[in-house]
Amino acid sequence: MIKYLKKEEKVLTKPLYKEAFFEDSDNFVEYYYNEKTKDNRILADIEGESIKSMIMLNPYTVSVFGKKYGLDYIVAVATKKEYKRQGYMRRLLDKVLIDMNSEKVPFTYLIPANKDYYLPFDFAFVARKNVYDVDLSSFKKSVLKGVKSESKEACEILRFINNEVSKDNDVYTYRDMHYFERELKEIASENGFINIYRKGNEIVAYESFWGLEKIELKERIVSSSIAKREYGKENIMVRITNVAELLSNFRSSKDIDIIIKINDNIVEAQNAYFRVQMGKDFANVCKISDAKDSAFVEFDIADFTAWIFGYIDNVNFNIVNFVDKSIAKDSLDSINKISGIFINELV
Repeated sequence: MIKYLKKEEKVLTKPLYKEAFFEDSDNFVEYYYNEKTKDNRILADIEGESIKSMIMLNPYTVSVFGKKYGLDYIVAVATKKEYKRQGYMRRLLDKVLIDMNSEKVPFTYLIPANKDYYLPFDFAFVARKNVYDVDLSSFKKSVLKGVKSESKEACEILRFINNEVSKDNDVYTYRDMHYFERELKEIASENGFINIYRKGNEIVAYESFWGLEKIELKERIVSSSIAKREYGKENIMVRITNVAELLSNFRSSKDIDIIIKINDNIVEAQNAYFRVQMGKDFANVCKISDAKDSAFVEFDIADFTAWIFGYIDNVNFNIVNFVDKSIAKDSLDSINKISGIFINELV
């Protein structure tokens, strides 16, 4: 039976979690089940008390062009060994995506262990890993093993992080005190610590480290005043779950009125035509039943994702029934795509 697990049922997933993610330490697993399952959702195929397959949806506040959404980061995707390659995970993923559409959630995201697993579900890469090549040795460093939540220091760190991640990024994870408290517990689960670097009294860099056997950098955020953010390997994959809701946040450099056809073989509700009216300070997006002989531009949902998130300019699309195709291209080019994504979360 496929269902979203009740709070008391979530612990039933722990044996499958340990089987699938055996590299995670016992300390981290205990942290995860004590903390992350307080407010996440778990969709599972369950029989009695046995979990055949599961997907965990961990909530984060994500800013999209300044509007804050509660979005789900997909993690702990796993199927019990004896049920693999029998379609269990496909049924779960399909349901998650369809449910998000009905909830008017614009998109969901993940960091793939294997991208090929998610490409058939029309996830597309939209961002590379955030990295900084900077020497911080000249700045005053404080090593923090613990920070009291709501303290002046915690508030100062949060202000610095939110200020930096919002710079030049149309999409970023917004961090509040609850987020920071949980981050401290996550780091502490593997004997981690935080480095804070200052120039005078001002924070200019933040680092977190963790690891029981080998200490590893978990996150680094550096002020744009001393270092330019660079980009590593492909990192974040996104799956658009409600085209109309997502596009309502976009603007265009000039007034446009265009029909966009989306091909989506999973979320039938957005396998449709959308009329997009947009300008510098407005966006009206509505689904229309039939374009008939109207002119429209056709995208597969994964191509549309990579394009609208500003990750790939040259994607496949079809211009249909336009006498002058340059008119369609000009309208598409005038839409201000997403510029800058800052999502660093690991779980």
